[in-house]
Order: sequence, then structure tokens, then C-alpha cells
Amino acid sequence: SSLSVQEFIDVIHRSELVSKDRLIDALSDCKQEGSLPGEASVIADFLRQRGFITPWQQKKLLSGKAKGFFLGDYCLLDHLGTGGMSSVFLAKHRLIQRQVAVKVIPSAKVDEGSYLWRFEQEARATSRLSHPNVVRVFDIDHHGDTHFMVMEYVAGRDLKAIVKSQGPLPLDLVAHLIAQVACGLDHAHRRNLVHRDIKPDNILWAHGHWK
Repeated sequence: SSLSVQEFIDVIHRSELVSKDRLIDALSDCKQEGSLPGEASVIADFLRQRGFITPWQQKKLLSGKAKGFFLGDYCLLDHLGTGGMSSVFLAKHRLIQRQVAVKVIPSAKVDEGSYLWRFEQEARATSRLSHPNVVRVFDIDHHGDTHFMVMEYVAGRDLKAIVKSQGPLPLDLVAHLIAQVACGLDHAHRRNLVHRDIKPDNILWAHGHWK
């Protein structure tokens, strides 16, 4: 069932996504002829348009979800994707305001000691790499039972999505792609690291570079 206006405002308060003072000011600006709109979705649209919440957060809030927007020092902004082993979110550091990608282990996997060990090993190994064609790893941490890796956010699309929407790529672009991926792999190999999962899903196009 949809939330009432008061229920939605309560969810916003409990989520801590918008400070009390900013929310009061926003609700005052949102009033029509002295009264708040009669639908929670109208208020949610207003807050999103003002930049107080993201579309992903808006959807969660309207469903009544007030928790799960923060991981340690990071505020989750969007869900970027889920694989068989982890979920990746776009996030922002609460103080520095830098956007990053946060890779989260499913809670069910935390009890598997070997999985958590491999996750931590991946973070340690990748954090040693610094190359234009390799996504950087900044940190690894946990918030309660939730373990996560903080990585460079690459704004773009993966190769699988590009080929699916555009079809086969021109030969010269493919050669350029392979050369850049090879440079990134060479950088890793020189540091005794092997990727072991090179596939279109894991190759990203960003600002003229492949990662």
C-alpha cells in the first residue's frame, strides 16, 4: 500500500538522508496554498528535483524503507548491478563527497570463511595497482556484518551492454579496446597478479578509456 504524506515524512526523518532543518525548509517550499501536497510521491519528486535524494533513494523511501542507505562513512546513491558473488552501489563519502563504487558481499556469504578471505585478498592485491586501464581500489571495510570494498567509480557502460545495444564493434575500435585492456593486464602481471575473469561484463568504457 502507498504511504501517506505523514508516513513518508517519518520515513525521510528516520532515513537520515535529509537533515531536519533542510527537510523543514524543503517542505515549506513544497507547500501549495499553505498546505502540503496530498500525495507522498509529489513530495518525493520535489525532494529529488532539489537534489536532496536520488531516484534510487526515492523509490526505496516510497516503499517505506528507512534503513540501508549508509555503510560506514558512505551514503549509497544508486544500485549499479548485482553478480553472483556481490552487489555494487554508487556511493558518496559523507565528508569528502567523493563518488565511489562500493562492492558489497551478500550477508549470506560472510559466514563462508574462504569467501571473505578471497574478497579481502582481492582488495589487497588490486589496491597495489595504479594504471589508467585498471579500476583502483581505495579501501576495504565492514559495517556490522556487512563487508565492502571501496573502488574508483567509472561512469560508463560495460562492453557487454555496448555490444548488446549497438551490435558488433568496428575492427579499429576493437583493436584499440584490446590494446588498452592488454596494457592494464600487463601492469597487473608485472606485479604477479592474474585477473582470471576477463569478460565483456568486466570491461568498462569511460571517457575514452577502457578499464
